[in-house]
Amino acid sequence: MNWIKKRWLSIMLMVLLGSLSIFQLKDLRVGGYFRSQVTTQSHYIRVEREVASTFAVRDILLIAVPSEDPQTVNKVAGIVRETRSVSLVVNPMEFPFTIGGKGGIARQLGLVGKYKGKNYAILVAVISSRPEDTTLRIEKATKQYGTSLFGNSYISAKALDYISFILKFLSPLAIVVIFVVFYITLRNFWATVLSFLPSLLATVYMLGAYSVFGKTITLENVLMPFITLVMGSAAGLHYVSHYLSLTDFDVFERAQKALKETFVPLLMTTATTVVGFLSMCFTSSPVMSELGLSGACGVGMAGLSTFVFLPPVATFLKSQRKQSKGDKLTRFFLRYRRLNLIIFLVISVILCFFTLNVKEEFHALMFFRRSSKVMEGARIVETVSGVSIPVLVKINFEVDPLSKDALEILENVRRIASSYSLRTLSILEVKELLPSVLGNFVSIILPEGIFVNRRDKSALMLVFLKDLSRKTHYDFQQTVESFSMNGLRSVHVTGENYKYLQMNDETLSNQKASIVVALTVIGLMMILMLRDLKFGLISTVPIVLTILNLYGFLGLFQIPLNVISAYIMNIALGAGIDYAIHFTYTYKMMCKSRKPYALSQTLQITGKPILANAVGIAVGFSVLLFSPMSVHVHIAILIFIAMIMSSFYTLIWLIMMTRERC
Repeated sequence: MNWIKKRWLSIMLMVLLGSLSIFQLKDLRVGGYFRSQVTTQSHYIRVEREVASTFAVRDILLIAVPSEDPQTVNKVAGIVRETRSVSLVVNPMEFPFTIGGKGGIARQLGLVGKYKGKNYAILVAVISSRPEDTTLRIEKATKQYGTSLFGNSYISAKALDYISFILKFLSPLAIVVIFVVFYITLRNFWATVLSFLPSLLATVYMLGAYSVFGKTITLENVLMPFITLVMGSAAGLHYVSHYLSLTDFDVFERAQKALKETFVPLLMTTATTVVGFLSMCFTSSPVMSELGLSGACGVGMAGLSTFVFLPPVATFLKSQRKQSKGDKLTRFFLRYRRLNLIIFLVISVILCFFTLNVKEEFHALMFFRRSSKVMEGARIVETVSGVSIPVLVKINFEVDPLSKDALEILENVRRIASSYSLRTLSILEVKELLPSVLGNFVSIILPEGIFVNRRDKSALMLVFLKDLSRKTHYDFQQTVESFSMNGLRSVHVTGENYKYLQMNDETLSNQKASIVVALTVIGLMMILMLRDLKFGLISTVPIVLTILNLYGFLGLFQIPLNVISAYIMNIALGAGIDYAIHFTYTYKMMCKSRKPYALSQTLQITGKPILANAVGIAVGFSVLLFSPMSVHVHIAILIFIAMIMSSFYTLIWLIMMTRERC
């Protein structure tokens, strides 16, 4: 009680910590598309490092330029050539690429063509260092000519812009949306402010801590503010709602009583949500581990802020809210309990059948919406050239890479690649594009390390596969890496998509185990909280069915199973069980107090907050529908389904499994 009465001290501490955190935000760093999709022990990471240290090729940037006026293409090519870190530019409008009639070789290579009735020329720029910065400089310098860019470095650079957009615009929008939902529930402006205060404080504290410790906001943890704001607000809503329902005249006694009566369920809901996030750390993927740790820290901080700051500050609320015995929500669930259960079971069974249709797929372009600049550039390049994200193939020789034997090996590798690809780019293509006399002096014309490294006795080939599917990538890797020939030491492949595929495979292979472990831990926590084995197990049924039905939802609507959708399963597991915790704990307390209508009173106390919290989280995450990244759209849809499903499943199932009188 003494701690709660010192409310001004709590406010001063809260403001001080908030001010310090806000002051630190100026140093918050945003960068890094993905710091690392897989661990440094990955085969693809090792090959990527070999390529980076051996060749002066960090990325291949494709620049689509409207070519109605050839001089425009030449101007853009000149700008790109003058850009620092660009070591080579292939311009289809220059000699000798236009030899052989209109379009000639350039058209055969896919360097000129039409997109939506408009002529385009594709410039090929080899970037030797600082690819993201170089790409952004090129984009800015050529924007006036209507260019569209595509390449790994451009994908990474635009992802950083989108991360900034999420932090600056979507997070504040989420605050407004959730505030409106909570206000509709509480019908009290200041009560709504207070219920949202802990998660807002936790978000500011977390971002401030990121700044202090030099932690960078990347694609892995950019949703941390979202998660903390949206999911961390659950505890505050339940506490304030319970505080308003109490009839004690003294506000300090009400605050203490509300904390005493909600402490166990709030502690449990915070702990189970943290467990759901931490279960992601069972995978070997650095991305999933970062997602899990960020989410766990954010929700944990919001829970701590609720316990420490909310009770003292809540004493400023003097209003009360009486529970109505004629609650429409209570009457609906009690009156139609059998019908609701039948509908619930039918939907659950039907969705479970669609789990068989779930397909695994993941690649870099799945991150972006069709309306984004990244996808616009990708569509133009794919239409004109028929290419997408390249695979890097490092060929290691026992002979000089420009010798006749080595070129024969390269020719065989290219022939193998042709079964899986539309185009390749290597020293062979460069020699073929040059006149025969100049072709013999290609090693003099090209800078060292562009496509061959004579000291390392290796060559680099870029292969543009026919599609970005998992099967095509792995089939190509198996075929080309198993190729052998006299004078050839080894062939290794790498590329962004291979890292995505490995990240996806590692995550999904461990996800089932992580969910089982998390469910086991949560089940034990429920049993210990309720001190009832049977009731504890029964209370986990809704969340188990929610997880199964989410898989069915993926299969029904052909949403690929990947790292992102796996991420939602863990969030749904940790957050969805909260509703069972609040309902069962309140019901047990009603029974312990020998209330005559335990079920009705439980439903009156918990029904609206449960549905309000589910709608708040669902609508809060729906703000991500405005994100330029398609993966965030999938997150918004799946979270919406998961929260609505788990809340209704919990109420319908537990109402049927409990009795009006204990």
